[in-house]
Amino acid sequence: MATPLQIGGMVNLEERSGSFLPELPYTNRGVIRQKEELSALIDWCQITIKEVPLEAVIEDVLRIPLELMTVTGYEKGIAGHEVVAIFDNIKVLKPTGNAQYQGFQILMSGKGCRNYENFLQLNEETWFDFLNRVCQYHINFPRIDLAIDDRKPYLSIPDLIVRTKEGLLSSKLRDVDFHDSGELKEEVFQSKGGSLYLGSSASNLRLVFYEKGYEQNKKYGTELDENWNRYELRFRQEMAVSVVQELLRYRDVAGLAMEVLNSKIRFLEKPTDSMTTRKRLYPTYQAWAELMKDIGKVKLTMQPQKKSLQKVWEWLEKYVAPSLKLFAEVGKIEKRDYIGNLVANGEMNITQRQLYDDYVKSSWLGEKERRPFDGEYQTEENSNDSE
Repeated sequence: MATPLQIGGMVNLEERSGSFLPELPYTNRGVIRQKEELSALIDWCQITIKEVPLEAVIEDVLRIPLELMTVTGYEKGIAGHEVVAIFDNIKVLKPTGNAQYQGFQILMSGKGCRNYENFLQLNEETWFDFLNRVCQYHINFPRIDLAIDDRKPYLSIPDLIVRTKEGLLSSKLRDVDFHDSGELKEEVFQSKGGSLYLGSSASNLRLVFYEKGYEQNKKYGTELDENWNRYELRFRQEMAVSVVQELLRYRDVAGLAMEVLNSKIRFLEKPTDSMTTRKRLYPTYQAWAELMKDIGKVKLTMQPQKKSLQKVWEWLEKYVAPSLKLFAEVGKIEKRDYIGNLVANGEMNITQRQLYDDYVKSSWLGEKERRPFDGEYQTEENSNDSE
């Protein structure tokens, strides 16, 4: 079990467990907000915080107005925990059963991190500011993920899977798994969303390489971006603690990512000399070498998303609107309001009610325009505002 980061009320950044970064100069705030060929995100943030009341976790640690959080009557959360407060995908959980301790757990999935970046912007803060504030408390990090978005892309995920199958991977991570879906076109296999997993789901480090554009297209019906890969570094327990310490000390996401990847894995080329049998002597796969060279340019980005509603709307547009159009046209002939009756008799489930409540509360974020859609859905007076 990782020790809490708090030492006498402050974080001791000198006593780093298993440091894997060289001495680097302390950089600036290091957060950008535009799309690059390579960019990095905090994509999962899970924090255990002890001896702090719920209201303080929300208002002092997260710095979210208490009025925005829905304090629940204890809903099911992750194993051994119940959700006690929620705003969109930002959750505060309380331990139950065998996981009893005096405190709470902050849980932000990838979507939760994007939601929380709205509050970071509102408070004129970065992730570094938030992590530094969190570490003034008695806390632990069960998990934190870094995601690297590759929009060039440098790598072909199907090719990485093939190389892995052929033994052209040198890895210190024992467990290997992959998923490669696709279709045959003129007897040639074309990938439609491959994933490669290195390390077990329970290990302190797991690396995941997958085609993010295909994943988003399948989940939400968004326009397919074939050039969008994502490489995730998932840290747990002791390694998560070390990563947070490194981020706070150096604010160098690129150096951290490069050091972790270079120390754990290397994709290989087949040697031209058939007498070469030791993998450490195999040449490095050229595409992997280029990625490792350019990953030093990576900066931590923020991509705040206020609206889960947008995803619902995109799904409606793609999968439901054609059927609604059909019944609207039939209704004109039969003089019946099929769509109106459908809406009048429909009932929102718990998730949809939460989306509605969060949308109403979003006015607290200082938005002049609260509509979740762009273009023709904006009011005239706000048509020039950008989100």
